[in-house]
Amino acid sequence: MKNKLKLLPIAIAACTLASPLSAKEEASADKGKVEAELKFMHILSDAENGYDPSEGTAYGAKLKYTTPAWNNVKLGMGYYSAGDFLNQTDFDAGFDSDKRLARGMFVDPDGDETSLLGEFYLGFAIDKLQIVGGRQRYMTPLTTITASTMPNFHEAYGISTTAVPGLKLSLDQVVRMSLGARAATDFGLIGEGTQTAGAVRPPEVRLADGTIRPGGLEQAKFHEISTIATGDETTSTDGITVVGATYSGLKNLKASAWNYYAGDISNTFYIDGSYALPLGGVKLKFDAQYLNQTDDGTLVQDNAWGGTGNFTDGIDYNLFGLKATVKGKKWMAFAAYNDSSGDTGMYNSWGGDPAYTSSIFSRNAYRENVSAYKIGAKYNFLKNLFLMASYADYGQSDSVGRISGVGPHLEALTDADELDVVLVWKPIKSTMLKLFYADRTSEYDGSNGKELTQEHLRFVASYKF
Repeated sequence: MKNKLKLLPIAIAACTLASPLSAKEEASADKGKVEAELKFMHILSDAENGYDPSEGTAYGAKLKYTTPAWNNVKLGMGYYSAGDFLNQTDFDAGFDSDKRLARGMFVDPDGDETSLLGEFYLGFAIDKLQIVGGRQRYMTPLTTITASTMPNFHEAYGISTTAVPGLKLSLDQVVRMSLGARAATDFGLIGEGTQTAGAVRPPEVRLADGTIRPGGLEQAKFHEISTIATGDETTSTDGITVVGATYSGLKNLKASAWNYYAGDISNTFYIDGSYALPLGGVKLKFDAQYLNQTDDGTLVQDNAWGGTGNFTDGIDYNLFGLKATVKGKKWMAFAAYNDSSGDTGMYNSWGGDPAYTSSIFSRNAYRENVSAYKIGAKYNFLKNLFLMASYADYGQSDSVGRISGVGPHLEALTDADELDVVLVWKPIKSTMLKLFYADRTSEYDGSNGKELTQEHLRFVASYKF
């Protein structure tokens, strides 16, 4: 469902339905739950080299209602909208070689206000058994990724149980998916055409002269899983069968295992675990992860950039990771490591980002043969004011990239790195103001004479009703 809206009506509706008073009254009367959020994003500055986003002012809105239980059944409905904020964005930025549109803020190529009933599901719960089916934000390690104004959605049907103490078991079938606002950025700027960063086919590709290459997938619209993975709307598969197990029966220990089987596309196995313990006046936490992905059929090979990509012989990818975190009363620090191996990168089609070393604009750990390191820290000046900083270094990969998915192939010439600094202030519980700075160098910097560096400053504000 896609149509033009005005920002004011949805804001008024959100305020009316979900003000603190009305929400409290509805909760006390057991009339269900209302959630609403408004988000604003604006790019303040960039590197002025035509590589990183320089132009974009956008909004996102969410209005969700969950009914009270009736015979143990609940209905959830979530309505989302995103678009250009008050016509402030220059959508002809692509015509200027020193500018680049912030495609990841919008779900329409021209920034038109776009709406989607992203959540529409039924849930049944009795004792220790839960059944959920329909459109939803399907939150698992390989289907959860950073969102901007509108997230990815999945249509999934599944069952889970906690009948065994400390153990949750789940079985789901994911049949369709909707690409959110950041899908084009996942593929282009972040993934650099490697098909490894969270969306395999871009919704559209804007060429250097500003024109748009047709034939991409429409965002904010549900497509079959095989279409999302290959860009080919004539393909049809059974979707993704997801089996999950999470154990938290021992104090300070949590471990999970997941398997994602997509017939004719891939099979992905993922495990992770964490152990926390107090030591003196601080808390220590240790995490470990492992991911293995192989191909299951020819759809990937047949759609790997027309025979020029890294996946023409199938998928062979492994990822190993370690992370250590220490936390004090007002501060936190961590160090993380990832190492990928195999003959390919990860064919990352459905919005997954579990790697410990991922950063705001870099997910190079999913590329072929990469050693990645990341360190970071957080300090709370006040309870509602904190600063976060991180630095990541990614070794040169064997993955072939392209700018916006078109043009000549790019080869890694240097290590990639990224410095992120984020300042967050929450003046009241429901409001967040965020200023973040990113300084990034692509591993393809200098390839084919391209300057691929980034210096990006962005402002984000959100209000939850």
